[in-house]
Amino acid sequence: MENQNQRPNNTDEIDLTQFFRWIGRGFSRLGDTIIYGIASIRNQFFQNRLFFLGIIILGLILGALYSELLAKKYYKSTMVLSCAYLNTQILKNTIAKLNLLCFEQEREGLAEILNLDVSIAKKIQKFEFRPFVSEDDVVEMALLREQLNNVVADKKEIVENVIEKLQIENKDAYEISVLVYDPGIVKPLEAALIGYFKNNEYIKRRMEINEIILEKREQKLQSESRKLDSLKAVLFVNYQALGQKSRGSNNVILSDESLTNPLEVFTRDLELHEEIQNIERQLYLRSDFEVVDGFTTFKEPESASLTKILVISFFLSILMGYLILGAWRFDHMLATYHRD
Repeated sequence: MENQNQRPNNTDEIDLTQFFRWIGRGFSRLGDTIIYGIASIRNQFFQNRLFFLGIIILGLILGALYSELLAKKYYKSTMVLSCAYLNTQILKNTIAKLNLLCFEQEREGLAEILNLDVSIAKKIQKFEFRPFVSEDDVVEMALLREQLNNVVADKKEIVENVIEKLQIENKDAYEISVLVYDPGIVKPLEAALIGYFKNNEYIKRRMEINEIILEKREQKLQSESRKLDSLKAVLFVNYQALGQKSRGSNNVILSDESLTNPLEVFTRDLELHEEIQNIERQLYLRSDFEVVDGFTTFKEPESASLTKILVISFFLSILMGYLILGAWRFDHMLATYHRD
């Protein structure tokens, strides 16, 4: 009985061993096939070396002619624009519209919308952009804010994460790149792009109302500051008089009947002064729309150099040679099959 019970286990062990041997033989055959294929490709190259040599020389000549006569050299320059009223989708649509105008033959539409000469517009290849803060970061920040509203105050870890996300720098900054055929046009193009975005009706209205609100806020704070200055002068005179009435002492004792705490007045005056300075800083810097870094004129082209084109032509020529040989042999096989 014991021997009969052990037979199925031995059979299972034998089947499992055979299975692994079959897998090993499969990998071995695959390796042999790969090595055989590489060896066949190598042998074909050396057996037809004169043919491949001619194909390579022809490919290098065509590559050099393409680089010198047909391929246009283009240059890339990048600017960083910070605008509180732009988002990724708006800028994506704007850049797509500009690129569609770049596809036009005469470029009159691009010249008109950017207020450029047609001669400059014809030297623009395309525009690109990249946000400094991705949409995933924006979504994550919104989710963290929602979590903060739904949890109790003792969840310090989530609160710290939200604060860290809220302190992301350059969240309104975008990197705008331009590919041009003439690097000398990047500065006029920079001025044209800034004017295009700044004079956009959507952005322009918001910049104007923001400036009006800041100026009115500054006037209000300055008026309050002047009132506090008058109050401080009155308080100083009153407390000086109280000090003189005290008997041989320079100390003034404040009772519960005092209407104003002088420390609060001076503290509030400092707060108003700081708010006014902050508004003046915003009005001067115009941080809702500013160019962080403008275009730079580069003399080194972004397009492929002659060396790179020749290297690509070399490998493409070899590939083309194998394709021609494969097509010729396939045609020969079909002709032999037809005769049979």
